[in-house]
Amino acid sequence: MKRRRIAASISCGVSFLLLTCGDAPTPPPSPSDTNIVVGIPEAKTDLENGLDQFLRLLTFESLTNNGADGRPVPRLAERWEWENENTRLRLFLRPNVILHDGRPFKGDTAVAVVRSAITNRTNVTNFPALADVATVSAEGDELVFDLSHPSATLPEALTVPLDKAESPVGTGPYRVIEQTDTTATLEAFDRYYQGKPTINRVGVRIFNTLRSASASLLRGELDVVYDVPADGVEFVRNDDIDVISVPRWYQHVLTLNVSDGRFKSPLVRRAFNLAVDRAAIVKKVLRGAGEPSGGPIYPRYWAFDPDVPNYAFDPITAAALLDSAGYRMPKLARDGGAPARLRFTCLLPKDFTVWERVALEVQKDLFNIGIDMQFKVVPMEEFGTLVSEKKFEAAFIDIISGPTPTRTYMWWRSAKAFKGRNVFGYENQDAEREFGILLRSTNDAAIRSSTSRLQRIFHDDPPALFVAWDARARAINRRFVVPGDSRDPMWTLWKWTIASPRRIALDK
Repeated sequence: MKRRRIAASISCGVSFLLLTCGDAPTPPPSPSDTNIVVGIPEAKTDLENGLDQFLRLLTFESLTNNGADGRPVPRLAERWEWENENTRLRLFLRPNVILHDGRPFKGDTAVAVVRSAITNRTNVTNFPALADVATVSAEGDELVFDLSHPSATLPEALTVPLDKAESPVGTGPYRVIEQTDTTATLEAFDRYYQGKPTINRVGVRIFNTLRSASASLLRGELDVVYDVPADGVEFVRNDDIDVISVPRWYQHVLTLNVSDGRFKSPLVRRAFNLAVDRAAIVKKVLRGAGEPSGGPIYPRYWAFDPDVPNYAFDPITAAALLDSAGYRMPKLARDGGAPARLRFTCLLPKDFTVWERVALEVQKDLFNIGIDMQFKVVPMEEFGTLVSEKKFEAAFIDIISGPTPTRTYMWWRSAKAFKGRNVFGYENQDAEREFGILLRSTNDAAIRSSTSRLQRIFHDDPPALFVAWDARARAINRRFVVPGDSRDPMWTLWKWTIASPRRIALDK
């Protein structure tokens, strides 16, 4: 089970379980004034655009959330304070929070639910601060976390959903009343602490393709298409549909097996990063819904240093670096084909169209400096297994990298010193030192300085070829008024209201 768990998480950043995703033979009830029907296209995972993840979005909550700049913000915890020289964190819980089974979220009940979440093996791997928690206890409406040593990133680690495995009872605005492999029905939780949801029922349908989900939306069988890639917006946009862009904490990355001698030299990996025209890829493939990536640190993180240079598109310098690393361009190919200074095979998951299109553009740019990258396309389940077992030369992945350096640490921390997500073989002791500062320091100035140094380290010794951050969209029928107070409109679905006929007419 351990191997399967790690393999799954490689595919999209945290946990990746394949679902059997056929179009639902029996759809939930049609949209009505108090119901919403959501379609999820290409739902191959349970992380971002799969059924299970979507249900957690509406049913389970966390003690804290991540703000747009990566700072933790309150959720079930109203505020928190550090004590005992940053070895104790005291959280002040919101009053009147009720679990779906009617129990108040406080005291021993809250301790049991929280302890289950923070000791979950996957959560501890993804958020190293959780391993520093020695005890959790309750003092009235407060939760007290005693730590083995200072762990500054604990507040951001408490963004893990409180979905206690042995007793999955949430605190969110909805609860699931029926679920199959391809459909689900949720009903409003009347005792939700922020107020009764205005939308009484949410139906969810899984679709094999964006095209089939879009057709259902246009026929009025859906109110929302949940996850629309940039190249799919044209299929859903019309006078009756709003398309709302949602920035993601993921970026397209060509990961390299640094244990392979061909990729050990930082000069080679720097050449890879200089060879790719990121701006052209964002414009051509992502339709402008994204931005070029300069490394593994999220550019909207509050401590990000914009003065650290990004990689320019500079194929001439890239070729010179390869020459310096000993990979000179041959005049003739040994096999009679096109000459190449370096050849390798890149794993690519089957049926991930955006990944494929970005990877093809990267392939063209690399070929222009004499690098021959060929693809091995495999089903996602096999892709995850091959990567987790380090049976790859390179792999193209859409990988979570934000909003904080904790996500970067998850992938690029020392593989020798820690058992985690770094199956790529990257080792850099300078990066380890800066990670240590970021994980322990609560001083803003120290965090800014360390983040800047970490960015420069990754620029000089890049662990992979970082291509582009992208965005997705939510397609929503204009008969709904969607509050604009969150990064993702789906987070506030419980507050949506019905638009007046006059407003709908004016919007058109």
